[in-house]
Amino acid sequence: MGVKCDNLNLVYTPIDALSFKVSGDVKLLKPVEEDGVITALEGPNGLCISLGLTLDIKRIKYKVNIIKKVNHKTGMYYLISIAKRTKSSMFVLPMLGGNRHLYFWNSLFLNAFIATEEDTDCIALLYRWSSDTLFLKFEKALSKFRTFKRRYDPTRNCVMFVFNVPKSQRRNYNKFINGKYSKLSSTYKMHLLQFHNKDVDDTIGQVLFKTESRKKSLEAKLDAFLPEDSELLSILDVKDETYNPEIYKFKKLI
Repeated sequence: MGVKCDNLNLVYTPIDALSFKVSGDVKLLKPVEEDGVITALEGPNGLCISLGLTLDIKRIKYKVNIIKKVNHKTGMYYLISIAKRTKSSMFVLPMLGGNRHLYFWNSLFLNAFIATEEDTDCIALLYRWSSDTLFLKFEKALSKFRTFKRRYDPTRNCVMFVFNVPKSQRRNYNKFINGKYSKLSSTYKMHLLQFHNKDVDDTIGQVLFKTESRKKSLEAKLDAFLPEDSELLSILDVKDETYNPEIYKFKKLI
């Protein structure tokens, strides 16, 4: 359920720990763009949502780092995000076992990384910190993982858990680092789908199993022919997969 903005027919709805959406009478908002990137949304009565601001949506703080216009069958809205979901969240987090529900994917989980400021060649999980009893129990459970390395607080509002790569997943981890998604083991591919509650027809499944429909879609988008040995997802950018504290550091609320 969203929060309605006073005097304006705009609704602010949290999606997950990373993003919230602005819907309703969005024609009141004027996007300000620079080089094709939306840098702000301007509205009546001095309303301005701009990059770098920190907003409080239903007592959840969000730093505005990405503003995206989304055309949906139910109507257009703006998606406001702290960051994009990392590839590590999709392909590496499942190496620790379990499923999305176990890791608070839809509520407190922010992103997974392959490196932090002090750690490399690892699996690092960033969360919004919570005093909720379930989360405190979750923290204790993580510290008992065989691969657990350390826990620290990178900001006032977040907590990071760092793990060594499980020995049983070393080959899969290396293949991920090299962008060889279709070369992940068959067993791990199935675990990935189960972890995310997806199937072969979903995007991640099409990437893992290199479906013809995914290949044709990319060729049309890129206006280029893809060789048969091409992976159907871009190789990871190490910078994007390394924790950057500035992205997740909430500023003073407006």
